[in-house]
Amino acid sequence: MSDLHTAYCEKIQAFCAALPASCPVETEALDQYFRTCILSVWARGPAGSGSADGINQIYTDKRYRFTEQQFQRAVSYHKNDIRASVAVPPFFYQLLDWDTEHQTACSRSFLSLQDAVLTLAAAYDGSLSLGESRQITFLQQGLRKLCDQRRIPSGAGNAEKLDALLDDVQRHLEDSSSIAGDFWGGTPKSADAPKPETPEDAAPPDAVEDQEEVISLEDAMAELDSLIGLETVKADVQSLINLVKVRELRRQRGMKCPDLSLHLVFSGNPGTGKTTVARILGNIYRALGILSKGHLVEVDRSQLVAGYVGQTAIKTREVIDKALGGILFIDEAYTLSPAKADKDFGQEAIDTLLKAMEDHRDDFIVIVAGYESLMPRFIRSNPGLQSRFNKYLHFLDYDAGQLYEIFLARAQRSDYRLDQAAETAVRQRLETLYEERGENFGNARDVRNLFETVVARQADRIAALSSPTDEELTTITPADLPPQQQGVLRSSL
Repeated sequence: MSDLHTAYCEKIQAFCAALPASCPVETEALDQYFRTCILSVWARGPAGSGSADGINQIYTDKRYRFTEQQFQRAVSYHKNDIRASVAVPPFFYQLLDWDTEHQTACSRSFLSLQDAVLTLAAAYDGSLSLGESRQITFLQQGLRKLCDQRRIPSGAGNAEKLDALLDDVQRHLEDSSSIAGDFWGGTPKSADAPKPETPEDAAPPDAVEDQEEVISLEDAMAELDSLIGLETVKADVQSLINLVKVRELRRQRGMKCPDLSLHLVFSGNPGTGKTTVARILGNIYRALGILSKGHLVEVDRSQLVAGYVGQTAIKTREVIDKALGGILFIDEAYTLSPAKADKDFGQEAIDTLLKAMEDHRDDFIVIVAGYESLMPRFIRSNPGLQSRFNKYLHFLDYDAGQLYEIFLARAQRSDYRLDQAAETAVRQRLETLYEERGENFGNARDVRNLFETVVARQADRIAALSSPTDEELTTITPADLPPQQQGVLRSSL
């Protein structure tokens, strides 16, 4: 455990050295804050997480000692008050004030320090659970929200030094080409492994994105953060990344790495962003070295199941071959195991899929998706599914405000603008859509349908003008909205 103290001190000293001289932070305040954070993280883990010896490694100049009794009492306190027990430290507000005045990003870089310290502590403890990972994410979100409110830039001034001093864990993950093998219990990937296919190579026709270059973890996460809504999903993805980072730290130090499945269940209604998030996850897993390509292959039952015995396995294997190195996304996966399946070939597809997940566990991830009410029955239909799909991400319906944001985003991307009356009309139309939504509610798909109808009606209106101006070509008015009684918003998609 003494290595934890050494690594901790190095990061604290690097952080303090990179701060402007007139913006000091007391190391004793950092020690106190990080002890509290680490205790709250361990409190989210199984019984026995953490130790008095471990927390006693978190000090810089003055040694701090917890007795075993004090340690257990502190953990119990955090278990009983898990969300409110870690307050924003006063020095963080000082960093925010400094950044606001000088247009620097010291507070943003403190988030990197916090992530590095908590990841190290979780790795040394040796028992990181999803609950602990989620607590790390929760602590990060609180401070990041304050940075966002103050509009602190992502990197500026002297704070840029901090990223170079504090990103050693993430840099190793992004630059290493040998993580995924023994990391996940398969064959280690060689540093001389073949490069991803170039555009001249034959690419699988169903691959959505088989990138020439690796998208960085930072860029992939930025794309995820830019999505409207999905706050719970974003937090869960960050927690998965925490698990991966801690697992790699343990592997580097020769610690045991229990099996960890990254196959996922996405539940939620249509149009809630499940496919989009799956594609971004492919980029994230490739940046972390878990997948060699990170592309997405999206299928449903019709692309897996054939009408005769033996053909389904062949058809399913062909799809799997296209997805190797990336993610296979199966929409409406519950249709593979219908309630009355006496002579259904879906089970043959499931069996073939499970075998591939075992044979290619070091470079193949499956995401199954569908309605929240139907996915549990699908997972329970086969013991193999239950053992491999133990992580669930639920996608909530977009509310009326988010639907309006989605509409505006589509308009802006297509060089359209709404006049003031159209803004009111569209907002009211989407509020009605949300309030009267039924079982066929399509979320963003319904917004897309509305937008496409509006664009078509606007084109009909503009075509009647003899010489339309640029403003007229790009402006949407209330006249471009379809009549309410046509039911355009009640798509069955």
